[in-house]
Amino acid sequence: MHNSQSIVEMPLNERMDDLLEHFGSWKLLVALVRASRRRRQIRQLAEHLSPQLRRDIGLPETEVIFPRRLSLWDIRP
Repeated sequence: MHNSQSIVEMPLNERMDDLLEHFGSWKLLVALVRASRRRRQIRQLAEHLSPQLRRDIGLPETEVIFPRRLSLWDIRP
């Protein structure tokens, strides 16, 4: 199956060579950094959402971790 897919799809190293040749290394590097920042911003915007809402918009669910309650035994000297 891999051989039949590789006929249609260009291997990664050839694709990267084409991109580097067409755009140059600096433009490609800047595009990768911008894409990384964009993904980080999207994750930060969705941090406060409930697991159900995250699932509805296609993000991975996170567990709800409640803060530990303060106990009187924690105040000991």
